[in-house]
Amino acid sequence: MNVVAQGGMMMWPLILLSIPALAIILERGIFFICHPFPVKGAAAATPDTPGVFAPFFDALFSDEAVSVKEKKTTLAAKQILFSFNKTIDFLSTIATVAPLLGLLGTVVGMVQAFSKLAGANAGMDIGLLADGIWHALLTTAAGLVIAIPALLAHQWFSAKVRQLAFEMECYANRILES
Repeated sequence: MNVVAQGGMMMWPLILLSIPALAIILERGIFFICHPFPVKGAAAATPDTPGVFAPFFDALFSDEAVSVKEKKTTLAAKQILFSFNKTIDFLSTIATVAPLLGLLGTVVGMVQAFSKLAGANAGMDIGLLADGIWHALLTTAAGLVIAIPALLAHQWFSAKVRQLAFEMECYANRILES
């Protein structure tokens, strides 16, 4: 808590941003691990595959015309991908905003440091200036500490969604063309 106090008032919004970032990373990470696409390689899924992919397989293995199955399968796939994409974009927002808040905290801290220095009657005090700069830079560091994992997680989750979309499309094409 000492570092938070030394970083100034901009540390609080950064702490508030770190909470949803961590929650999203954990929740989406567990979600992706617990819900892999059930079809790998040449293995075949059954129409009664349970879980989040059930609507996709229900549409794909329905007894309707191929054109109807194709439309229903596409819609089901889009809905599933939407559920996998849920909250991922907020990580991108956090990764963008956190360093900006950190920089804002640094600028505010630098203004305060130079203001104190300008108000000092005894002349330039390098120690006072260095102390102010050190405190100001804490917010930049905090912003980066939040942004880097958020950005990495966003990229990883986005890649997993693209991979899932590709796997679902390939599998649907294989079934619909047979």
